[in-house]
Amino acid sequence: MNLSDPLLLLLAQIAISFLTFGLAARRVAPWLAALGQARALELLLWVHAFRFIALGLLAPGQTAREIPLAVSSTIALGDLASALLALVALLMLQLRAKATLASVWFFSIVSLLDIATALALGLGNQVYRQPLGLSWYVLTIYVPLVCVSQIMIARQLLQKRGEERPPLAPLTHAANRRGRNPEIC
Repeated sequence: MNLSDPLLLLLAQIAISFLTFGLAARRVAPWLAALGQARALELLLWVHAFRFIALGLLAPGQTAREIPLAVSSTIALGDLASALLALVALLMLQLRAKATLASVWFFSIVSLLDIATALALGLGNQVYRQPLGLSWYVLTIYVPLVCVSQIMIARQLLQKRGEERPPLAPLTHAANRRGRNPEIC
């Protein structure tokens, strides 16, 4: 594999990030399931509250001038909208408002559309071939975290009330089988 090709390098880093966050999600899922839907959603939404970081794409000198402004703006503003909707959903969760689940659903729909649009624009315009500065790390580390947490949010939203959904992967820690608390071991 030729890692001097920026697309292969990008895909390799993103794949490793997805693997890492996927393994972490399997570990965290049982704990989230035990917390209940509202608390789990609250914790997962915090990941998205920081998506305003994509506004850095519009800061002078942060990305190559060859990246069309329409591409950078669409990506940055979509992430800003997702961050603001995540904050609204977090506030509604904390206030225990009646429309809380609707706000989380609305956030999720906008977020998924934003992720799809950003990926299509970024790949279609070969943004990965341009100097991205710190945005490269946002793309290869934070975006996979956003995607994995979005999947976990969808899992919470699709869970029927009163239905206990099995965890993604049961904890089978040896100490747990012996009756000890796995948190202490």
